[in-house]
Amino acid sequence: MVGYGRYEDVIDTLENALSQDEYVAGPRFTAADLYVGSQVGWGMQFGSIESRPAFQRYWERIADRPARVRASELDDALLPEGTKPPTTAGG
Repeated sequence: MVGYGRYEDVIDTLENALSQDEYVAGPRFTAADLYVGSQVGWGMQFGSIESRPAFQRYWERIADRPARVRASELDDALLPEGTKPPTTAGG
């Protein structure tokens, strides 16, 4: 546990980072956003990350990217008939 820190500190640091710029590494979407964005979206959807305004805004930028929309469409097409996937993270 020595390098982990407190959960609250990690979430506060993540919120601060996502409030500074559009994406994790600055104004441009990078591979870091593939990882962090999926964790933020999944975490808010399932309640392991609290839904904060900075996280919501970040997820909206990630979720609206054409490649992510298309990937979701492909995933949804594989779901059994009558199964409806969640439409947004956090609610």
